[in-house]
Amino acid sequence: MLDYSKESVNDYFLIDMKPFYASIECIERNFDPLTTELVVMSRADNTGLGLILELLLLKQKSGMILQM
Repeated sequence: MLDYSKESVNDYFLIDMKPFYASIECIERNFDPLTTELVVMSRADNTGLGLILELLLLKQKSGMILQM
């Protein structure tokens, strides 16, 4: 077991940017980000499958599980 007692203690604040930008997109379009079924797609060559984010609500309603 590792002894973390001598490690420095810091606070970090992280934002998952994909859901953040999806929420902003909903707000800019006058949709409620908590109830809107939004899928963010990308046509960029570097995104692989093209699907970047699916909001939690859509996952819950459809029962879908995505693997990235």
